[in-house]
Amino acid sequence: MLSEFGRSGVTKVAHPFASFLVRIGVTANGITLAGLVLTCAAAVALFGNGHLVAGAIVIALCTLLDLVDGAVARASDGGSPYGALVDAVSDRVADGVILASLLWWLVDAEPDNKYALGMLLSCLVLSQVVSYSKARADAGGLRTPGGLMERADRLVLILLGAGVEGLGVPWALEVAITVVAVGSFITVVQRVWGGRADYFARLHRLDSPTAGER
Repeated sequence: MLSEFGRSGVTKVAHPFASFLVRIGVTANGITLAGLVLTCAAAVALFGNGHLVAGAIVIALCTLLDLVDGAVARASDGGSPYGALVDAVSDRVADGVILASLLWWLVDAEPDNKYALGMLLSCLVLSQVVSYSKARADAGGLRTPGGLMERADRLVLILLGAGVEGLGVPWALEVAITVVAVGSFITVVQRVWGGRADYFARLHRLDSPTAGER
């Protein structure tokens, strides 16, 4: 949802800066990989050791590079299939490391909090399935909706929940990851159902008589 509403505004703001980066030789893939390394390092070092507020702030700043790399790609060669592959893989790795780092911390800090552990595991699995469902549908030529919970939505909720939890607000993380897990499940259903609808709509068009035959 955030991706759909915020993409055009971000593009307008980032384009002048992206054009400058292109002129000095900075590549979109370089920005993507730098963002991946910084995000993973911050997640492991901060979330993994219980520094939830600092981790949320630093990771949020690191993810801004994910906005810049797309703008740089559009300002240089308009983007390429290889660049899209690098970006997609980097996003999946970053998401996994962020959630795994929170899970690592929680196992040490609150090993009896089975609910939060279960929800984090659900988020870890479902976030990957959400992304895979879209990629697989695209590979098969099926159109699917973006859905309720895209990557930007998940990141905002997880970072917000972790940061507020770090400030001492009880159940903040549990609420955030529950919303993410449920929203991600709904998104998977939306995408699978949307792909199914598109598939059968195409079959119907193929089976329908042409205008000349009617």
